[in-house]
Amino acid sequence: MMQNWLCRRGLFWPSALLLLVLAIFFTGCQPRREAAERVIYVPVLADASWLLADGAFMKGVDLAVEELNEKYGPQGFVIKTAVIDDQARYELGVEKATELAEDPEVTAVLNLQNFDVTKTTAGILARSGKPVIFPYGAYDSLFTRDNPHLFCGVPSFSDLGQAMARYVQEHHYERIAIYYNGLQSQDELVTAFELALLGSDVKVVDYVSAIISKSHFNGIYNRWSALGVDAVLIAQYGLPEAFAVLEIVRGRDQKLAIIGEPIFNRANVLKEHCEIAEGMVVPSTLVLEESSELFSFRERYRAKYGEEADIWTVQGYDMLRLVVDNAVRQSPEPKLLAAALHSEEGYQGIGRQIRFKPGGALVVDIGKIPMLTSRNGQFE
Repeated sequence: MMQNWLCRRGLFWPSALLLLVLAIFFTGCQPRREAAERVIYVPVLADASWLLADGAFMKGVDLAVEELNEKYGPQGFVIKTAVIDDQARYELGVEKATELAEDPEVTAVLNLQNFDVTKTTAGILARSGKPVIFPYGAYDSLFTRDNPHLFCGVPSFSDLGQAMARYVQEHHYERIAIYYNGLQSQDELVTAFELALLGSDVKVVDYVSAIISKSHFNGIYNRWSALGVDAVLIAQYGLPEAFAVLEIVRGRDQKLAIIGEPIFNRANVLKEHCEIAEGMVVPSTLVLEESSELFSFRERYRAKYGEEADIWTVQGYDMLRLVVDNAVRQSPEPKLLAAALHSEEGYQGIGRQIRFKPGGALVVDIGKIPMLTSRNGQFE
């Protein structure tokens, strides 16, 4: 019995040693497989209910993720995104931004938060060294501080104001009334609009900061009539509020020329207000250039979603690819990626060449910003 036991003990140790070696081998291989899988994680920070209301932007992002994983997967890259919901609440927005800033897996952030929130969260994210791209824009002042980690994906409010002024002059409007609610972005737009009109024959003859109701507007409209107002610029922060003001103005005068800021160009909401919006003009926030790449993208998008891609779909696709293509070609390390995004050559998206000024503002040819007219529930 003792001899059999010793034999079993003698066989046990070589077997145990073999199992131990195999365990170490396979355990050691696991980290190497994970290391070979380089994750590029680009979360979208926004109010989810607002962002997903029409879904155009995120559909572009999701299509980009799908195609980029197919393209770069063989090289060991995994592209990920997620909507980080701040519920349009300041405190929660700051909390979510702080979490992303501290998350080592985050490569860059697409920030579509409320502009007043981004005044705080832009700094939080930038201090962590992560590139922060604002696909829908932010206050112009964010991009005057030479912060190398902030990037604006659309023309500045100053650019838009100048484009609106050019339109007014080209269409020979002479007496302009300005409605704006006094928030920072509207101040930036209106100031640029007025400065661009200096020395021209166009005169700003009235300013209005609030239109509360139809009865309240009666006195304002009578003043406009006496002043000979032939066009009104509407710069209102907040989509429901913007259309409420438009409804009051158009309810009194269907023929008065209306030049609105781009907030009106929201497809799902515009369709609900197509009658009052008919004929109004807004500057486009994207200067798209027709190309075979853009045509191909529209076909792929149509095949996947069964609908036409709008400008925000293109923007979602291009902003995600802007980050990932540069991360793969240069480096996914956030600080090196931020430097790559400042390349003088810029990045060729499917819809346009994208380049940034040192402070992160988008390089824009103002003369090429198209003015879109609302026809049958869409701006064209």
